[in-house]
Amino acid sequence: MTLNRKFFFFPALAVGIVVLILAVKMRPDLPLKPAENRARLVETMPLELKAIAPEVTGFGKVEPKVEWKAIAEVSGKLVFRHPDLEKGKVLSEGTEILRIDPLDYELKLAQAEAQLSSNRTQLAKLNQEEKNLQASLKIEEHRLAISKKELERKQNLKKRGLTSQSDLDQQNQSYLSQQKVVLELNNQLSLYPDEREVLLAQLHVSEAQVAEAKRSLEKTLIRLPRSMRIAEVDIEDNQVVNLQQTMVVAHGIETMEVEAQFSIHDMQTIAASLAQIPRNAAGIPQPDMAELKANIELKSGNLTARWPARISRLSETVDPNQATVGVILEVDQDYAHFSPGDTPLLVNGMFVEAQVEGQANPSWVIPERALHGDKVYIKGVDGRLQIRTVQVIYRRDNQVVIDGEFEQGELLILNDLLPALDGMALKTKGISPNTDVMETEEKGDHE
Repeated sequence: MTLNRKFFFFPALAVGIVVLILAVKMRPDLPLKPAENRARLVETMPLELKAIAPEVTGFGKVEPKVEWKAIAEVSGKLVFRHPDLEKGKVLSEGTEILRIDPLDYELKLAQAEAQLSSNRTQLAKLNQEEKNLQASLKIEEHRLAISKKELERKQNLKKRGLTSQSDLDQQNQSYLSQQKVVLELNNQLSLYPDEREVLLAQLHVSEAQVAEAKRSLEKTLIRLPRSMRIAEVDIEDNQVVNLQQTMVVAHGIETMEVEAQFSIHDMQTIAASLAQIPRNAAGIPQPDMAELKANIELKSGNLTARWPARISRLSETVDPNQATVGVILEVDQDYAHFSPGDTPLLVNGMFVEAQVEGQANPSWVIPERALHGDKVYIKGVDGRLQIRTVQVIYRRDNQVVIDGEFEQGELLILNDLLPALDGMALKTKGISPNTDVMETEEKGDHE
């Protein structure tokens, strides 16, 4: 039995060795894995200078540009109040809204006119008396000349002994008396200019009193200077009105103002977009607000309304709480052609959003997603990554305006790279000119 097992061992071993050799000889070759391309796939766009304007957003409340207060300039009892004089009502220009009892002021006017008429009569009487006195003076001067000639004649007669001394003395006395009359008339005429000045002064005072009485009488009627919305009423029928009492407050409806608050940085960005800011004679900058565009937007539930606006001026101070600059915008409204289906009218107290757009200038504009902090990725002409530091000027509509060293047509990488290593190999997506199938352009080193 032992001999039989030894006999089978060696043949079995030989068969196993042959099988092992055949298995090694007939084994197929292992597949070789090609070197992997490690270039990163990126999405790019060419860099171009685009005309874009900065746009900033602020918020503020709507206020009327014109606020009118009816302040009593005369006192008295209120005898009329317009039936539509209520808060919120819109009244047209020239509407008589209040009337104060005019009786006392009509009496004062009548008295002033009577005094004026009296002063005019006195002045006319003085002028007539002066004319009469001047005529009398001419007559008396003529008599004086005749008396003088008669005196000279009698003096000649006396020298020849043809008249008596008594006749000469009598004629001399008559001549002296006539001189006195002429002198008195001249003295009276010399007083007339002063009397006329006094009467003219009194006449002017009377005219002023009449004018003042007329103004006081006109002030008893209170009319709206323009079409306005009534904001406040503090007077009732039969109430006594005191001087300087505020009876009505009304707001203009043609032009509304919004003092929107913007950050100082935003306003600096807007100012920097202006090509040139003119100055006045004193060297003070006077920016042309017409170069800026603005609009106002109201959002309330499903309602979104926009109004074109114009920039009027800047506020005089910086808000101490928010450190913002106030920009005053104006919006014109047309109540005459308004209908319920139109854009709603601006009303005092509305909280709105204001947008101001600067002047457009050629700038490097990139999508927001292409900015990585203060860095952008550029695909160089050698197909490798270039990381460049940029300065962010401003953002608008998910785009970023940057400043840096770029050339027209350089490829900006849009997607993020983790990690981003300067000089790493890149490959981009492109469109085959013959098909709509996306192909991959491989560039860079293959390992």
